[in-house]
This record gives sequence, structure tokens and C-alpha cells, in this order.
Amino acid sequence: MTESEMENNGSEAEVSRRLHFEWVLPLFFRPRRTLQAVARQTIGVWWVPLLLLSLAAIAAALAGGPARLQAAQMGATLPQDFQYYSPEMQAQFTKALEMQQGPVYIYIFPALGALLGVWVQWFLLAALLHLALTLSGSRSSSTTSFNLAAWASLPFLIGSLVQAVYLLSTGQLITAPGLAGFASADGAGLSAVARPFLGVVDLYWIWHIVLLLIGAVDSSGTSRLKTVIVVLTVVLLLWVLRALPGILAARLSSMPATQPFFFY
Repeated sequence: MTESEMENNGSEAEVSRRLHFEWVLPLFFRPRRTLQAVARQTIGVWWVPLLLLSLAAIAAALAGGPARLQAAQMGATLPQDFQYYSPEMQAQFTKALEMQQGPVYIYIFPALGALLGVWVQWFLLAALLHLALTLSGSRSSSTTSFNLAAWASLPFLIGSLVQAVYLLSTGQLITAPGLAGFASADGAGLSAVARPFLGVVDLYWIWHIVLLLIGAVDSSGTSRLKTVIVVLTVVLLLWVLRALPGILAARLSSMPATQPFFFY
């Protein structure tokens, strides 16, 4: 077998592999080269980044368990005239308080929510990115968009690990993620709308956008300006979607004033 045939066999084997743990560290230090390798793949190679993101999100959710338990215990107050409730109603209310302090509410539900958030955000980003690029004239495949969306999301891995360390070291919940601490927490007026949007903005989100731009420009096959406009449009749309739950929550209850935590 000649040297060229060996190289071709090696490149084919590289393309046929779905698990590429060797790309994780180079993505942070040589992002363009790594994302170019991702773009060359003809099969889905999103498993490694999604696996790491899922594990980190679950770890952060579990790390916040003690803080959530403490908050639930502090907020477990009996209603007025509780002594006048019937024994059945008192038993139901007490059982509900106990359930809110149980492992299902403190650990399992937050972990499942974090896991679902990772996969839903990835799928929405990849689907919208592929649709927008196709409408702009790009001929890149949907596989490329799904791979790019997964690998460009790896900065959130560092964010989740930092969050887990913070929760374990301080024992306090992060109620003002990103830049949300710079907005008023009274939950009224313009601050009720600005706070959820600012909560999405952090260093890892910006890093994620930069990686998306690098990967999309190199793989879309369209002009640089058109690709940048498409990517930023998709990011802005997802920004609104991510802020909507916070806006609804702000309408339902007021949030305490906290210091900003820009590195979350």
C-alpha cells in the first residue's frame, strides 16, 4: 500500500468516527482549525460536546441542591389561621411542604430541566441556523449545522463548571446570572423586561457567538457579510426565546436585588 493510499484510508477513518474527544481542548486554543475539521464531517459528530455539556449541566444542578433546600426551608411558612384548618387540610399542606424539600424537587427536577435545556437549545440553534443559511443561499448540509451548533456551544461547559464550583463553595443560589444584577430587581416596568435579557449575556455566551461566526463563515459557502448577518439574526431570535421564561417569571413574582455574577 502506497503512502497516499494510507493517508486516504486514514482520512476516511477520521470522517467515519462519531466520537472526537481529541477536539475538545483544541477548540479553545485553535478554534478555526478545529471547526474546519468539524465542518468536513459528513456524519453527526455532536455526541461528544453534548455529552460533556449534559454532564456539566447536571453537575451544576446537583451542586445547587443544598442551596435550594435551604431556600425551601426558609420559605416554608404556614399560612395565617393554619390552626383553624381541618386536620385533612393541615396534613395536605404539610405534605406539600415536605415534598418541596424532598430530593425530587431539590435534585431530580432541576437536573432533568438542565439536561433538557442543553438538548433543546442545541436543536433549536442547529435547526434555525440551517434554515437561515439555506434561505441565504448556502448549500451546507443540516449535519454541518448540527455539528457546528454542538461544538460552538462548548464554552457553556466552562460556564457550568464555574457555576458548580460557585454553588459548592458559597452555598448560595445564583439569582442574577450574567448581567442581570445590573438591572433593578423590583420586577416592574422596563427592568422586568431588561433583567431576563441581561441574564443571558455573559462571557460564555459571547464566546459561543464568536465560535458560531468562525465556523459558519468557513463552512457556509456564502459571503462573509451575509453569513455574519444570518448568524447574528439566529442568535438574536434565540436570545428572545431564552429570555421569555424570565419575563413571565418576573411578571408573577418580584426578585430580590443581588450582585451581578458576570462569569455565570
